[in-house]
Amino acid sequence: NMQLAFFSAAIAVSQAGIQLNGTDTTTARSFFHGFTVWVWLQVSLQAGGGLLVAAIIKYADSVWRGMVTGVSVMVSTAFSRIVFRTTLTAEFTFGAIIILSSVYFFSNDLSVCTKITSAILPR
Repeated sequence: NMQLAFFSAAIAVSQAGIQLNGTDTTTARSFFHGFTVWVWLQVSLQAGGGLLVAAIIKYADSVWRGMVTGVSVMVSTAFSRIVFRTTLTAEFTFGAIIILSSVYFFSNDLSVCTKITSAILPR
């Protein structure tokens, strides 16, 4: 997160420096020119989502994280279907199945698979 934030901050500081020095001749507008209520809402949702993800990663156990990942895929799919009238293509369904199955396999004990693998591939 710090690496991503560094590049964002570097771009913002350089943009602010250009505007304060008056060396930018192409635009004489403020840094937040064109920000409407909808843009601020989107920025707030993205920032809140990032903080929520950070809190979940820090405080939740792996089972809860897996459950939240699966639920988020399901809720996002339902939201897309209802609000945006998105059609579920084969690729989208395949991707959702891959995500849900990987969450299942990651969060569950796979001792059966370990026993089968050790029986097939002796050491």
